[in-house]
Amino acid sequence: MSPVSHSKKSPRKFSVPCSEKTGSFSPGSRCAVIPMSMILAEKYHSCGNDFLIIASSDVPEQQYSSLAQAICDRHLGLGADGCVFVRDLSPPQFHLRIFNQDGTEAGMSGNGFRCGCAFLHRHDRVDQPEVTLETGSGVKIYTLLEEAEGFWRYRSRMGAPSFDPAAIPFQAPSKLEQVQAYSLEVQGQTVSIDALSVGNPQCVVFVEEFPEAAEFERMGGGLECHPCFPERTNVSFVRVEDSHRLQIKIWERGVGPTHSSGTGACGAAVAAIRAERAQSPVQVHTQKGSQLVEWTPGGEILLTGEVEFIGEMKFHGKQRV
Repeated sequence: MSPVSHSKKSPRKFSVPCSEKTGSFSPGSRCAVIPMSMILAEKYHSCGNDFLIIASSDVPEQQYSSLAQAICDRHLGLGADGCVFVRDLSPPQFHLRIFNQDGTEAGMSGNGFRCGCAFLHRHDRVDQPEVTLETGSGVKIYTLLEEAEGFWRYRSRMGAPSFDPAAIPFQAPSKLEQVQAYSLEVQGQTVSIDALSVGNPQCVVFVEEFPEAAEFERMGGGLECHPCFPERTNVSFVRVEDSHRLQIKIWERGVGPTHSSGTGACGAAVAAIRAERAQSPVQVHTQKGSQLVEWTPGGEILLTGEVEFIGEMKFHGKQRV
């Protein structure tokens, strides 16, 4: 099976009048506008957590971060929570890299990589249910359970969680064996948190009721950038409905508020099971859907969720010199 190829037009240079200082049009001044090649992206979402999937061969590696920042912009780009770059290794093995809306690279994204798998199956780049992904957080295996027009459902092996503060990473003033029910000063108030790594850092806050919008942004942003998290963190506010059902509200590192998160669902479920607030399997609900998390202490996490195809899009990045 050969990858989908996209033809590229040779760059052309045009001169247009503009001000060297402001870029506005003015008589007697010139600047060069160099149209870059059109970049074909496909948009998918998992419970409202949306991603743009791009073939790695279409973009130089050193431009991944800047392109992700531009193309994910909700007003000036195509709009998405993140951008996934897909490269063939030896099918059914692929290498995936994911960049957040702010251009930072994330080692792991349960939803983002699930969307990448849907892209591969949609284009018949893999002819079997199981897909092996090389990621920044190690090898992950996704298995296709169900497929319909523009719809896929996968179970993924997410690896074992880590509770070692150094692995999260979490830097406390004094040495800790784990970060569980830890009192943290945030934005002038004390919050009890659990922290762990599921391929990326997760901060879990158990609540009786979700914070209102302004408080959610204040506390979500404060926890994401807290000095105890040197690489910042994802944040999940978790409400336990019963022993097999959670509701979560997510503040995603490098994105902010988002409808869903696969790794956020994993972090919330694992923290709830460890605290004996829930039992596996756990159905984790967000604003736009739910995912199933299975985990036994000492074992790896299994995550089951859905993907829907939104559409194909072309992005034209402009460079002024």
